[in-house]
Amino acid sequence: MSNISIRGEILVGLCLTAGIITIFYQRKNKSKLLSKNKVSNEKSLCDYSYRDLFHFFIAPEFHYDKFHFAKEFSEQMHIEASKYMMIDHDDDPDFADHFTYIKYDKEKINERLDYIQERLFKQRYLDWLDAGQPVDENSYYWWAETKLHLITYLIQREPYHLTDGIWLRGVPQGPMTYIDSKLFSIYIDELGNGDVSQNHPSVYLNVLKDLELYVPPITSREFVDQKQILDISFKKPLLTLTTSLFPKTFTPEILGYTLWLETTSSSEHSGLRKILERYDLNPKFSLLHNAIDNNLDGHGKYARDAVQLYLDDILQKEGRQAVEHHWKRIWTGYVAYGTTGNIDNELKALYKKQKEITPKQEFIELIKKKSILARKMHGARRIGPNNCLLNELFSSNDPEKLLYELENSDMIVKGYPHQSKLLNHAVSFQGPMYQVFNADELSIITRWIISLLPSTINDVLSLLVKRRKLAKHLSTNVKLELSDGSEEYLKDLFEKDPSELLSAFRVSKWNIPFDGSNVTKENVDTCPLIKSIDKNGILEHVFNRYDNDKEILSNWILEGSPIQNETLQDQSKQINIISQKPFQFQY
Repeated sequence: MSNISIRGEILVGLCLTAGIITIFYQRKNKSKLLSKNKVSNEKSLCDYSYRDLFHFFIAPEFHYDKFHFAKEFSEQMHIEASKYMMIDHDDDPDFADHFTYIKYDKEKINERLDYIQERLFKQRYLDWLDAGQPVDENSYYWWAETKLHLITYLIQREPYHLTDGIWLRGVPQGPMTYIDSKLFSIYIDELGNGDVSQNHPSVYLNVLKDLELYVPPITSREFVDQKQILDISFKKPLLTLTTSLFPKTFTPEILGYTLWLETTSSSEHSGLRKILERYDLNPKFSLLHNAIDNNLDGHGKYARDAVQLYLDDILQKEGRQAVEHHWKRIWTGYVAYGTTGNIDNELKALYKKQKEITPKQEFIELIKKKSILARKMHGARRIGPNNCLLNELFSSNDPEKLLYELENSDMIVKGYPHQSKLLNHAVSFQGPMYQVFNADELSIITRWIISLLPSTINDVLSLLVKRRKLAKHLSTNVKLELSDGSEEYLKDLFEKDPSELLSAFRVSKWNIPFDGSNVTKENVDTCPLIKSIDKNGILEHVFNRYDNDKEILSNWILEGSPIQNETLQDQSKQINIISQKPFQFQY
């Protein structure tokens, strides 16, 4: 072979080698680039909102690829709690040392839990009762100042109460221990023991339905996309969703969640029951909790028993040092559940925003939004005292006129959305406007209907509490008759439950015109109660006749002098709890 041929072959070989090397490095660089892009496109936990994460883990079977986020979120909340609990906090909404960690000692821990339960019950309920059940901005129940306030609050609590019990959804697996049996007993009670009427989430849903508030299925994207629910309102229930996916990993923390919930439940629901009754809403949701969540023979005791059994088991298997470690994790769970997702600041900001735009203004904006399509959809349908065509009202670009006709039509019962045809028929599944409005828009309509009628009972109760201090200076010896036929000094009645004073006004006929006739707007001023606040009247220095005091008292008389709870239509006086044999409850 000639030298020229050999050189040619060598040259070809070198070219091929160079080509192969070039291709290799190009592919390697491309692989690195793709890998780099993949890493940069991967999302982290902080890229998702609380509502996004709630949606993932309320139905985890559809989001297995997000499980690592669930564990990461729980771990983050537990780390924050473990730091928070090491010192007292003067800014804690309950009391400074509520969540402060103490080393494990069975007797001291039980004393500590008793102290927390009793102090919370006194602060949130007993002291509140003694003060006359105030709901002003300085009260613990500032979120229930009006019925509109309460509706906003109840909506914020949807993610939390509609997942009641879910923190225990993964506990009973395989052969059951005594610890599991305690937790399962709590879990099955939360679900109603197979009785839909006692399923806690379902009962809460009924409270919302009584207000004609539409709630999308909690597993749907529509549920978490409700603008009326603050993102922070998803945070506390999110913690139970994420932790419950790892029941073995987070067993101590889940015990801590249970301990917090069952220790604080009675103080929360005793007051909430009164608030629901105050606004003529069925209190069964809170009655169920009050009956079951107690420290004597209910969930409170079961939670403590489960913790003690767990720590006794750790002591036998791992020793005293391990007990302290696991107790610290249990208390971390207690603190994490108790402190995660406080909505107070965001809720107050929302209330402030709602004051800037009235329910009427909200509804007008909704009408404007829907008018383009609505002006051609109602055919010959007429409404209102002027028998106006709906299509013409929507076409008139005069939402105020449409509102007037609608407000005074048979479609609306002022103050009562559940009795209003617009909500209980027109937008229902059987109605012609089904699916025209989403949950946020239906809430706007509900708020508007409620705003059409002042909450008379709440207004008069709040007024009596507000003027209580002035009544201390009464020098009169006037007595009022009570429902049992006895009498009591007017001054002393001001110090009692405001409902008792209202009852005494009624029994003593202070709500009847001077001539005994039926009360009207024309003669209401002749009722003894109204005359008592006039110049030289018995209550002249208690009520301000130049403020809206007179209007509130007059409205109460004109509406039949209602007393708290009398307007509740289907409230059961006794709640029978289907529960485990070791504890049967009646409330």
